[in-house]
Amino acid sequence: MVRALLAGAKTQTRRALRSPEDAARNRFGRPGDLLWVRETFFAYGRWETRFNLRKQHAEWFFTDMTQAAGHAWRYAADEGPGADAHARREARVAPAWHKRPALFMPRAASRILLEIVEVRVERLQEISVADALAEGLPPGAERDPVLAYRGIWEGINGAGSWDENPLVWVLAFVKRPLASMSIPNI
Repeated sequence: MVRALLAGAKTQTRRALRSPEDAARNRFGRPGDLLWVRETFFAYGRWETRFNLRKQHAEWFFTDMTQAAGHAWRYAADEGPGADAHARREARVAPAWHKRPALFMPRAASRILLEIVEVRVERLQEISVADALAEGLPPGAERDPVLAYRGIWEGINGAGSWDENPLVWVLAFVKRPLASMSIPNI
């Protein structure tokens, strides 16, 4: 989906409501709000351990040295160099390029900024052909976009999740140039 965002092919996303009361508490934002996108990335740094007093044991943590070393983050969605072959979670080794999950992406590493243009709630199966295409479907899905989107939905949310026909948040957005401001993430 990152490639579809970068190409401008993905202009909508759907997220299941956690409960019927969730419809009154939109946690994704309103039209005009900006969202930064996290994605799997590569950071230059090293693993170290620290003792956690509360848990009473040592824990691993990653020290991101990318900017301090004069490098730029790399992205898993791009072709090109990724993690170093010798990169491993071992204390006191030289810094290297490590693959990092999207969850740990710092705001400064994000390269995709989205502006929300519409927010609505609907049943999942109410998705139109145009909306399914706006979800950034892979090439070849044009024959039956809704069926293709169903496959993506169930791949993320589990078998049978389409048939449950949950209420979903629908966020429509446009890609914006990056800006240095404090904004939430999705």
